[in-house]
Amino acid sequence: MTKIPGQLDHRLDFNPDADFQDFLRQAPAKWVVYLLADQDDQPIQLLSVKNFRYSLKRRLAGEELLTGRRVDYRQIVRRVYWRRVDGALEADWIYHDVARQVFPDTYQGMVGLRPAWFVHVDTQADFPRYTKTIHLTAESGSYFGPLEDKHAVARLIELVEDWFDLCRYYNILTQAPLGRACAYKEMGKCPAPCDGSISMDQYRQLIDFSAQTLANPLPFISEQTERMEQAAADLRFETAGKIKSFVAQVSQLGKGAFRYMRPLDQFAYITLQPGPRPGCARVFLIIRGRIEPIVSLICPPDPAELLPLIRAAAADVPRLPLQPEEVERIGIVTHHLFSPKQSTGVFFPLAQFTPGQLLKAYTDLKRQEPTPELESEGVLKELQAM
Repeated sequence: MTKIPGQLDHRLDFNPDADFQDFLRQAPAKWVVYLLADQDDQPIQLLSVKNFRYSLKRRLAGEELLTGRRVDYRQIVRRVYWRRVDGALEADWIYHDVARQVFPDTYQGMVGLRPAWFVHVDTQADFPRYTKTIHLTAESGSYFGPLEDKHAVARLIELVEDWFDLCRYYNILTQAPLGRACAYKEMGKCPAPCDGSISMDQYRQLIDFSAQTLANPLPFISEQTERMEQAAADLRFETAGKIKSFVAQVSQLGKGAFRYMRPLDQFAYITLQPGPRPGCARVFLIIRGRIEPIVSLICPPDPAELLPLIRAAAADVPRLPLQPEEVERIGIVTHHLFSPKQSTGVFFPLAQFTPGQLLKAYTDLKRQEPTPELESEGVLKELQAM
């Protein structure tokens, strides 16, 4: 028998000869993730739907063959495992985790996962450079993200190379110190480690400085702003103007497509998601590839009570290398971070947690449109055994 994932915490037994209406009454007309299985618990179909009762009726009432469906679920389904979910993030997270366990060979190409895009740099590599990646399991180097999409990643790499005069041609860099410098050296836009103008150790220091700036741009921006003000005070207005333009460029970090970019170790959020009833909220802690339910709220939260719970949960999350399933969860969270706020809950970085933010998040969540009650099944995701 197949081991049923523990995330599915309810079970219905289906007998096609029993009273079907009695069976349906056990299923809430609510948003759930559920799995149809046979008498040996072999998975048949995994779904995320907004009306569980209607979905079961459509599949198990014996009417599906009249609509041209080729599978007579009524003859093979004997158990239904399900879990109630209240919001899109929870639904996507639970659906992914269950799909990974019950359809390990096929789920990746069928659940429509959106990857999380990061930039990676290993400052101690023989020939360090920034690269774009969706794979976050390397133990060396640093990751920065998430970025909105692969185009934002490419744009960030171009900007960092321009800001810090880094090598643009990796194939030439790998020939150092015997390479032939490109035109960027002549323009004063590259220190040319490729031809030995500076040593690779010096170039690694430059790469390391750029990575430190990505991790925390504020000290660098403050330093450049002081240089600009000093140049203006010395009546070097052209220099001051160039520095001002440079500061404006670097100040793009933390805005737009880069608004959530930070070191991977700082991928940590508190999110308030819809609860089971209007006015309710559920609080989740997200740290890297972990999503932890903290508490359910039926009234405005008391930060003095909630903060210790969050801190205790955060301290309990191990800082181990990411597993593949955790990388995929980061992709799920990233999808919701960049989605319209009116439908995906409220997120704020754990590092910026304040009592005022928590209360505002609760108020903002109440303003979001609640999940509508549907007369149809409202299929969001569907994955069937091959």
